[in-house]
Amino acid sequence: MIRLIFIAFSIASMGIFSLSNLKVEKEELKTELTINSNLLAINFCGEKVPLTEMRIAERYQKMIRNYDTNSFRKLMTSAEKRMKIIEPILTKYGVPSDFKYIPIIESAMNHDATSHKGAGGYWQFMPATAKSLGLTVNGTVDDRKHLVKSTHAAGKYLKELHRQLGSWTLVAAAYNAGPQHIQNRMNAQNKDDYFKLRLNAETTQYIYKILAVKEWFSNPERSREWGSGDVLEKMVQIREEKKISELKSDSKQFASAATDS
Repeated sequence: MIRLIFIAFSIASMGIFSLSNLKVEKEELKTELTINSNLLAINFCGEKVPLTEMRIAERYQKMIRNYDTNSFRKLMTSAEKRMKIIEPILTKYGVPSDFKYIPIIESAMNHDATSHKGAGGYWQFMPATAKSLGLTVNGTVDDRKHLVKSTHAAGKYLKELHRQLGSWTLVAAAYNAGPQHIQNRMNAQNKDDYFKLRLNAETTQYIYKILAVKEWFSNPERSREWGSGDVLEKMVQIREEKKISELKSDSKQFASAATDS
């Protein structure tokens, strides 16, 4: 009899242990599906980037990976001194420091860079735009290649764009596509949020380029984590778990309604 009681107790204990393990496993799964809020706390000029949206997270991760190269790391080192010159000039015009990364993506901080359309210098101004901002551009002098002069011009231009558009994110888009084009897109789509606007591929990618460059400069550890793919994988898992949970909830409500009827 005592032996039977001992066996029964052992079996019961094993059951409790199994249930306990299952509970722990569920808790561990829940922990794994939690994303550190710091990984999503990315902004441009204080304007929050909605990284909880999958399409935006995917674009951001892709651009982070695009800049994870040895050539870009060398550029980061060589550009550091010039960026220290750029930032206080932008501040003088009330332009956020995040815009100091534009010469990185526009010209790779190369004063001799020239586009096929004729844009040139650190900030890649077109000749007409440069002249309208007070820069000299002729056969012998090109102020677009002068870091300090061209950055003062950029400060004026960015400040004016913000006066027109009211959002620094839209300013970045307008720097790429032109203010009139962005305004036309906003009017046509009745939207004033960059992340909700349908734009051409180059302008759509532009803000992600600035963000990726900014993040590799200011927060390389967070950039490496995004580049690893773990963040996006967790977001997918969380979304799937949410769908399953919602389906279960709907099933319970349906069953309850059927029983009541």
